[in-house]
Amino acid sequence: MSQALHTPPRAPVPPDAGGDLAALAARHGLSVSGARPSLVEYVRQLWGRRQFILAFSRAKLT
Repeated sequence: MSQALHTPPRAPVPPDAGGDLAALAARHGLSVSGARPSLVEYVRQLWGRRQFILAFSRAKLT
């Protein structure tokens, strides 16, 4: 026997429904998607990936 709901389920309320979304994002360490890093940060990331870049550039496709 199945049960029918007489009232529809309520939508979940976000924890900070009335607050500023930018503040919520900052509190959780989020940043703008697609934002470019500064030149110093870009070079730091590039240097950290140098081994992969070299290995990928030397790999032969079969």
